[in-house]
Amino acid sequence: MEEINKTIEEHEKRIKRLEEVIFSKKDTIKPSNKNYKGLAGGIRLLIANGFFNEPKSVKEVMAEMKREGYHNSKSGVASTLSVTFTKSQKALNRIDENKVWKYVVRK
Repeated sequence: MEEINKTIEEHEKRIKRLEEVIFSKKDTIKPSNKNYKGLAGGIRLLIANGFFNEPKSVKEVMAEMKREGYHNSKSGVASTLSVTFTKSQKALNRIDENKVWKYVVRK
C-alpha cells in the first residue's frame, strides 16, 4: 500500500510539472517580426508560411504579400526573388512554366 501511495505522489508531481510547462503564460509563443521587415522579410514570411511549396508567379507573390500587408513594386519583388532568394541565399528555385517564371522552395 505504501508503494502505491509513493507511485501516486510521483505521478502527481510529474503532472504538476507538466501542467506548469503547458499552461504557463510566459511560454506562449509570440511571432517575432524582427526577421520579417521590408521586402525580403515579406518574402521570408511567405516561405515560413509554406506559400512557396507550390510554384508561384511574381503576380501571385505580390497578391499574397499585399494580403499580408507588404506593398512593393513588381520590379522590386521580381528582382528580390531572383537575386536574393534564388541566387544568393538559394532558398528558392526559379522554373519556367509557359514562358512565366515561377518560384518554389528548394528541397
